Amino acid sequence: MIRLRLARSVWIGAIAAIVSIAPISTAGPRAPEAPTPFARVYLALRGCTSCSHCRTTIRQMARAGSNGGQARVSSDAVQVRYMKPRLVPLRDVIGRLAENRLHDLTLIDVLFEAEGTIATTSAGSTTFTLKGTGQSFPLNLAPSLPRPGGGTPVRLIAAVEGWREKGSLTLVARQVHSTT
Repeated sequence: MIRLRLARSVWIGAIAAIVSIAPISTAGPRAPEAPTPFARVYLALRGCTSCSHCRTTIRQMARAGSNGGQARVSSDAVQVRYMKPRLVPLRDVIGRLAENRLHDLTLIDVLFEAEGTIATTSAGSTTFTLKGTGQSFPLNLAPSLPRPGGGTPVRLIAAVEGWREKGSLTLVARQVHSTT
């Protein structure tokens, strides 16, 4: 269990660093940067992702549950990107890979990044609502992270909890950045 938690924290830190750090170039004119997607789902994998057959199968599974998201497979993760605001079927994207029947593939962890707003409900719980969709998720927000209010737009990077069970998904905030 300690090894899994350590591996998970290292993976989340690595993905968060990739998301938040732009490459610095000192040579010549810069190529135009790709637009930041509205939302991304990172799915950390353990197992065979090196052969073309497994990569194709993994990509197809991710696309099948993504409702139009673009899937990319790397050596240890799948990234599903949503370029424009739309409902993100987070449970379906995760479920396709978590319940796969490949002999040597395990979903380890899930990280979610998206634009939206953070609000406190009348019951006192915190939610994250995706920009332009109205889709919301319960959110655990550490006291050390900023708590923007009043519908301030933010970019949230969060671990997804609850995907191993059949209940609801909860986002656990790792980073909150104002987008204004």
